[in-house]
Amino acid sequence: MGIKSWLLSFSPTTLTSAFSSVTLGTALAWYLNNKFDFVTYVITLVALLLAQAGVNLVHDYYDYLSGVDVIYRSSGFSHRPHPIIDFGLKPRSVIAMGYVFLAIAFMAGVYLFLIAGWSVIALAVAGLVIGVGYSVPPLKLHYRGVGEVLAAIAMGPLVTWGSYIVQTGIYTNPAPLIVGIPNGLFTLLILLGSGALEIDACRAVGKMTLVLLAGLRNVKYIVYASIAIMYLAIIVSAILHYLPYISLVTFALIPRTIGLASPLLASDENEVRKRWRELRKLWAGPFSVRLLMLIIFIATMIIARIYPPLSI
Repeated sequence: MGIKSWLLSFSPTTLTSAFSSVTLGTALAWYLNNKFDFVTYVITLVALLLAQAGVNLVHDYYDYLSGVDVIYRSSGFSHRPHPIIDFGLKPRSVIAMGYVFLAIAFMAGVYLFLIAGWSVIALAVAGLVIGVGYSVPPLKLHYRGVGEVLAAIAMGPLVTWGSYIVQTGIYTNPAPLIVGIPNGLFTLLILLGSGALEIDACRAVGKMTLVLLAGLRNVKYIVYASIAIMYLAIIVSAILHYLPYISLVTFALIPRTIGLASPLLASDENEVRKRWRELRKLWAGPFSVRLLMLIIFIATMIIARIYPPLSI
């Protein structure tokens, strides 16, 4: 049980969600309000990374207890390493570490509350409820068909909004909520992908994921709607001057976004199983769409600040 096993148990490839939303909210504070505090950014980023890692550990513990992960792994599929099954970490250690991370993240939220006010602590509480309630009884949101949508909202718009608030103290500006939509919807696509791979195991233990609730044949409509709304949010952000118009260059990523989600468009369980390695690229690929979006957003913000005509 070395440090490498623990680090991999945090599911580092999924932590790009927290990184992208925190960094995007901070960049918006600089672009729209000319405010940026590096220390606050680092505290916010570390807190959200720990929170997401903690939620991952808690989720893995309860999915292990329910038997869904054991059944899933026996099928030969794997969309990310499991701390208990793959690394042999003790279940009690996994759940303890998960709650320690969440407690540290919440304490950081209390500190940020002292800087930015009650809105931050309210967001921290909402995030904690969604994160812990994702798998933990009695809520078990991920077992009731609503966990994926709530996780997408939390890890996209809410984290972007909170990161903007702690930099500016402004909580009435809707910009971070709208600009944060693409990252949230990309998180939803990832969760749909993992749900599609686990469909048999979830059926066996009565875990009602969004994929099972909607039916795999209808998941393609959720995928198309998510991608459409993702890029529509970018258009709206540009029209409202939350992002510079040159940020619309992100539309060049549409084919890649659709390509990464293409196994979910098959509407056939056997096809999804055949393409499980391809589907993993949604969250484990070397060039994440949301990281590329983040780079483009920040680069175009800098360009627009240097040459203001490009901001309109």
